[in-house]
Amino acid sequence: MQKQHAWKAAGQLFLLAMWVVSGQAQDNLPLKLVQKIPTPGIQDSFDHMGVDIKGRRLFVAAHGKQQDTVEVIDLRAGKRAFSILGQSNPAGVFYSSDFKKLFVSNGADGTCKIFRADNFNLIVSLPVGPHANNVGYDPDTKYLYVGIGDNDSGSIALIDTRTDKHIGDIKMDSRPGGFTFEKSGNRVFTTLRSKTNIIGVVDRKKQEEIATWLVAGTDYSGSLALEESHHRLFVGTRNPPMLTVLDTDSGKQIIQLESVSHIDGLWYDAAHMRIYATGADGIAVYDQKDANHYTPMVKVPTEPNAQTSIWVPDFNRLYVGAPPNGSRGAEILVYEAQR
Repeated sequence: MQKQHAWKAAGQLFLLAMWVVSGQAQDNLPLKLVQKIPTPGIQDSFDHMGVDIKGRRLFVAAHGKQQDTVEVIDLRAGKRAFSILGQSNPAGVFYSSDFKKLFVSNGADGTCKIFRADNFNLIVSLPVGPHANNVGYDPDTKYLYVGIGDNDSGSIALIDTRTDKHIGDIKMDSRPGGFTFEKSGNRVFTTLRSKTNIIGVVDRKKQEEIATWLVAGTDYSGSLALEESHHRLFVGTRNPPMLTVLDTDSGKQIIQLESVSHIDGLWYDAAHMRIYATGADGIAVYDQKDANHYTPMVKVPTEPNAQTSIWVPDFNRLYVGAPPNGSRGAEILVYEAQR
């Protein structure tokens, strides 16, 4: 009997030790889950996000057969404050702090819907082109870039956020997806939906595509992030799941690293010199040692298919949209970057 008790006590100590190690491992992760914000009633998937820094609000596109809303999340209160109805497969979201307006690209009807940001009344439903997709913002010109088109042809629709007018288009090889903008130069980098391993390079002064760069050995480049001090462009690809680092001076490929599946959010954290990639089976985190050296992926757990995200450096937080799964309702997962 004493021997049995001894084995039982040893087993309990082993489990306790494992629990402590597991807890320490979680504490040592580069991102810590600090909050879950429920979004009841969401039955389909989340798409891209925008943020109001001063008002501490998050705007999240939610689409699907039973949805088509933009969810307004009060980050101070940690709860959903409002649902903006009347969307048509919303994809990209941008909040203008200059003009207190919210811009939402809608893929099903090819519009950019513009709302007042105080009461969310519709200002205008602006036709921009077929399959309006993700958006990007040029703070110098105050133009919003909206990817439009199909697999055979595409353009970037330019919207003047001051006047709410569609002022022109930049012709591309196919529909643009994600955007990232140089601050030290005139270039805009974009993924191309049908040219799945090609990155488009646009001169925003000339308003034309000036180059295309190959992401070798991959298919479907879904997300981009830019790190200008080392002249590096990060590309998240889905087949195979990879992070590819390109030299923005030459377009040359520097390194490829294993990543999470179905990447739909890619961000550079300048304060910690890290890259975050959100995908269907977790968050991939990489430390940047210098321009050419990066640590292998550290995977931070999330919920299944929590793919879309936004990194907000002002809050030191990564917000990830987790669609419903089984008995768990949809929610926004809030991660805080650790030192």
